[in-house]
Amino acid sequence: MDTETAKINRSVKLIKGFMLLVIAMFLLQYYQTGVLDFGAFAGSVGVLSLLRGILLSPSLLVTPFKYWKVSTATFSKSSCFYFLLAFVLILVSAL
Repeated sequence: MDTETAKINRSVKLIKGFMLLVIAMFLLQYYQTGVLDFGAFAGSVGVLSLLRGILLSPSLLVTPFKYWKVSTATFSKSSCFYFLLAFVLILVSAL
């Protein structure tokens, strides 16, 4: 149990680091251009939603990615909502 907790904590810190990187890259783009690009904003929020959806299912952070389909652990309802939101926002940012 202790190793699973350590794995979850490491994964959470890594995902939060990626979230900070996404925010920093968006702010850097805004600082350099001085223009608020709503497509880039939608893409950034979409990526943040995707990462947040992964964070809301901590049991999946312990299992390797290739075993997610055969695992008994499932995504929570809020994770599915965040994944749907991420899909829509990333699709909007691509258009």
